[in-house]
Amino acid sequence: MTTTPVYRFNSVILRAPSRSIVNGLRAVDTGNPTYEGVKAEHEAYIAALTDAGCEVTLLPALEEFPDSVFVEDPALVFSEGAVILRPGAETRMRETQHIAPVLREKFATVLELAEGGYADGGDILTTPDQVMIGLSARTDRKGPRRCRIV
Repeated sequence: MTTTPVYRFNSVILRAPSRSIVNGLRAVDTGNPTYEGVKAEHEAYIAALTDAGCEVTLLPALEEFPDSVFVEDPALVFSEGAVILRPGAETRMRETQHIAPVLREKFATVLELAEGGYADGGDILTTPDQVMIGLSARTDRKGPRRCRIV
C-alpha cells in the first residue's frame, strides 16, 4: 500500500481531445466550442500539470466518443488502484473498454463496478477521509449501491 494521498497528484492520465469533442454532452447549451480552442486549453492543462511536477500519460483521441477527454468519468483512480465505473450516459458507456487496459497496465489492482446500476466519475467527490457519490442523470441510486466489487 502506498502512502501517497489520493489528493496529492504526482501522475495523471489524460486523453487527447478528439475533433468530435465539439459535439459533446453539455448541461447547458452555450453553443459548440471550437476544436482549436479545446486543443489549446488541453495543451495548457498538460503544461500546467508538467510544471507542477506530474508525470503525464497522454492517451490518443477517440473520435467515436466526443467526451472521452474527461477520463475521470469512466474510472475512479486512487494511489493504490482504480475502479472502472459504469457511466449512465449512453454515449459514454463503452469508453470503459478503452480505459480499462491502460488502468490494468498502471495498477496491480483494478476493480469493476458490478452491473445493475450506473455511476459516473463526475458525480464522485473524493476527500482525504471519504468518497461521496451524488445522484444525477448519469448516476442512479443502484450504481452507488453496486460499489461492491466483482
